[in-house]
Amino acid sequence: MLTIGIVDDGVGFYPTLNKLKQVVSANFVCLLVNDNFPLGNATSHQLYAAGSNAINKLTDMDCDAVVLSSVALSARCFKPMSQTSAVSLFGCDAPVIHASTYTASNVLVVGDQYVVRAQSLPNVIACSMPEFPALAERGDERELVKYIEQCCERYSGSFDCIALANSSMNMYKHCFSRVFPNVQIFDSLEGVARKIRKKYKKASKEEGSYTVIDLSGEQIGEKYNFFLQ
Repeated sequence: MLTIGIVDDGVGFYPTLNKLKQVVSANFVCLLVNDNFPLGNATSHQLYAAGSNAINKLTDMDCDAVVLSSVALSARCFKPMSQTSAVSLFGCDAPVIHASTYTASNVLVVGDQYVVRAQSLPNVIACSMPEFPALAERGDERELVKYIEQCCERYSGSFDCIALANSSMNMYKHCFSRVFPNVQIFDSLEGVARKIRKKYKKASKEEGSYTVIDLSGEQIGEKYNFFLQ
């Protein structure tokens, strides 16, 4: 069976895993580079080093493809590494272009600092949420809703849709909907799911396995049992 590696730094791996399980039959190795948590606060050099180490690790584990679940890793590593990677490489991009085609007005892009700084389209409002990854790890939705409200209050009424530019935000898409019930919200998963589906047609209904490890190879899935139930 196909083996796909998923690279992230925290709980954002889970919505990526769940999405990909719907479109392809595969075994999944979820590699968390949690020494660099949160990746959105890392420097460009640190992001490149983390991505390179993770891809090499998953290549050595005989993965057929690697998905950079972290939007920050995708933004920094996908283009330069896809040319030299020994495995098929896929990125999860901030869905800004897709969201821009949906609206004639403004798109609110929310995410880690690295990705938000890179957004320069004329109809983009960039809103950094540096505390979101840590709050996402705690899983307190009331706390997350309050944080979203605080960060986005100044932009209320000035945008038509939201682009989620952090993988952990994909897991809490419903929290953004609670704050903005009439606003279209785009996540970073549809694009990569479409590419995976196109390259690897789901030929079997067999349910593959998954494991969650860190860079040392230690299994750390137990830490995320709360989210995986």
